[in-house]
Amino acid sequence: MSYEVLGNMVTEARNLLDSIKGGAIRTMETAFDALKASIASEWNGIKTKMNNEALAAIGRVDTQTVINAMGFTALNYNGDFIDTNELATNAHGHKNKYPLGMGVRGGRNDCFKVEMIPVKSGDDPVMRDGEAKALLDCMGIGRATRNFSGGFNIMKMTVLDTSFQDLDHYDFYIPNQHIKYSPTASFMFYTKIQGTSSVTWLGGDTAGGWKQVVSHKSSSNPGTYSHVDLNFSNASVGDVIYLALPTICVGHFPQSKKHGLLYNPKTELIRKVDALHQA
Repeated sequence: MSYEVLGNMVTEARNLLDSIKGGAIRTMETAFDALKASIASEWNGIKTKMNNEALAAIGRVDTQTVINAMGFTALNYNGDFIDTNELATNAHGHKNKYPLGMGVRGGRNDCFKVEMIPVKSGDDPVMRDGEAKALLDCMGIGRATRNFSGGFNIMKMTVLDTSFQDLDHYDFYIPNQHIKYSPTASFMFYTKIQGTSSVTWLGGDTAGGWKQVVSHKSSSNPGTYSHVDLNFSNASVGDVIYLALPTICVGHFPQSKKHGLLYNPKTELIRKVDALHQA
């Protein structure tokens, strides 16, 4: 065998070996790239899950641990509407009763029939007014519950004349209605509206049922505030507006919770003073 032939064989052998090595390396590189992609995908999934769980934990701390641990106290006087003031007979022959402390602007009383519906603890559930039963269901107390914490009145307003809508400024406001926004405050209430009327804060027609509304107010400006003025628009004769437990409190009241009659030291103090004067 000549040296030339032997040299060619060696060269071919080397080429074959290089080809085998190259294929093996490419195969390993492909497998390694696939492994890296798989690991990256799994890590991104784990990272996303960890981020979501961390955000959820932060949310739980904010909305559950902290908020649920807060004590909420009502700030507005007579939010239970127990104390009332009867006005003189209006143009339609009604002696309307309003919650004590409620603002009734001139010209409005003649356009409404205003009544108070009691929601009392201890009453025979069967004998309760139908709206009282429906509201107790909405609150989660239940219409069949005989005893519960804190009786109150529902204010029922029936529109008799819509001419008041041509008058300026507020129509009504809840007792002690000043809300300071800073750092944060909540205004909440239960309402039921039947008809075309729309009322600021309360809203419009509630499709035949009661609803709870919780409105949060906050501001970095320590002087920011608003009044809970009940201004009507689009009212029609015969519209009926129900309002119960309007409550102003400091803090971020959780919208997932139903509010009852919150403790109110101002109401308790005023009633004790009144009792002394009547003794």
